[in-house]
Amino acid sequence: MSVTTAPSIASQTRRVRAGDVNLQVRIDGNDGPWVILAHALGANLSLWDDTARHLAGRYRVMRYDLRGHGGSDAPVGPYTMPRLADDVAALMDAQEIGQAHFCGVSVGGMIGQTLGVRHAERLLSLTLVDTIHHTPMEAHPMWANRIGQAEAHGMAGMTDATLERWLTAPFRRAHPGVVEGIRKMLLTTPVHGYVGVAQAIVAFDLAEAIGRIHCPTLVVAGANDEGAPVAMARSIAEKIHGARLEVLPDAAHLAFIEQPERFHAVFDAFLGNAACGGQCDIP
Repeated sequence: MSVTTAPSIASQTRRVRAGDVNLQVRIDGNDGPWVILAHALGANLSLWDDTARHLAGRYRVMRYDLRGHGGSDAPVGPYTMPRLADDVAALMDAQEIGQAHFCGVSVGGMIGQTLGVRHAERLLSLTLVDTIHHTPMEAHPMWANRIGQAEAHGMAGMTDATLERWLTAPFRRAHPGVVEGIRKMLLTTPVHGYVGVAQAIVAFDLAEAIGRIHCPTLVVAGANDEGAPVAMARSIAEKIHGARLEVLPDAAHLAFIEQPERFHAVFDAFLGNAACGGQCDIP
């Protein structure tokens, strides 16, 4: 009796030249449409490990470390959101990816919105997780304080407060290993990389421009996210024609980490409906 085994899923990590920087990239999967995943400020591509594993049997998944993060170059900033979006387009060019589904959390979602405005022809779909469409003026002092804390004291003094914002208390108590993994990401982020991307966040405002995004769009929010609240997610979904809003219960800023099964079910259904990108009727 012959025994057949499932084909192994290819996986590779390497540094890729993208414009003026080398960015660390991980690609999982053998075939299918491309899905690009962008992480949050102070994290790295491993934040998406579970989602990449979930998708890799059906898609080719590209994760990357933002400039200033993980294994990517960390030039002295400030960075800008257009530059961060252009990094993605440059990575796509380097990998000969014509179009892709893009999914970003937090600042990754801001990058996704900027891609949708600057490089609309490159997107099959857009998934925006726990993000905002502009940084309000009243948040500028908070960001100035975070930047100052990082510059004066390094990342160690910021990790506890960040984890409290990102994950609900019950999740932190129940999943200490996950919390420790994210803590290590934060601690190993270069300070000037954190500061550079934070400065891009401070200057971010696409509240009106995102009305020009016309690819299929999914907006996901954690019900307990205080930094990117449900009201903001609803505003994003209302401004982008045909966008779909999903609120995940019992989750804060990293809703896809706290509610992976719910997130993956919603994401799977959305990607299936958006498979032909802008040529489809928006679901």
